[in-house]
Amino acid sequence: MLTIVRPISTTIAAVIALAVATAGAATRGEYSGGTFAVSVDSPTVKLGARALIVATISPAEGYRITDAYRHRIVNLAATDDGVEIGRKVVRGLVKDGAVVFRVEVVPKTAGPHLVVGVFRFSITDGERLDIKAAPFEATVTATD
Repeated sequence: MLTIVRPISTTIAAVIALAVATAGAATRGEYSGGTFAVSVDSPTVKLGARALIVATISPAEGYRITDAYRHRIVNLAATDDGVEIGRKVVRGLVKDGAVVFRVEVVPKTAGPHLVVGVFRFSITDGERLDIKAAPFEATVTATD
């Protein structure tokens, strides 16, 4: 049986959109979808420098990430013109039982910039395979 789960409330995902004031630091946002947990490292970098947003989806106890599914973040976009996104779709890699995504961005203006998208991944409890969708949200902060 195939079950598609709707994205978690954007209110919950909004905690991911935190920014920090020091260059080179990252803010970690986390939330849980019951059968999985998401953590996102939101970077702070110098203006014009390449930044890497790292997002990880980990299964809850009794579940595992499937190896054969094409895990990805789709519809990647910035909510303003202050950041350039390397790719609109980013594939995830299964590593140590979790899915790791690396989103490359380059901030073009100083300040915080929200990057959004949708995670697509699959998880199983050994009997049922679930195709999941969850919101992706990160803040890239550029300093002068």
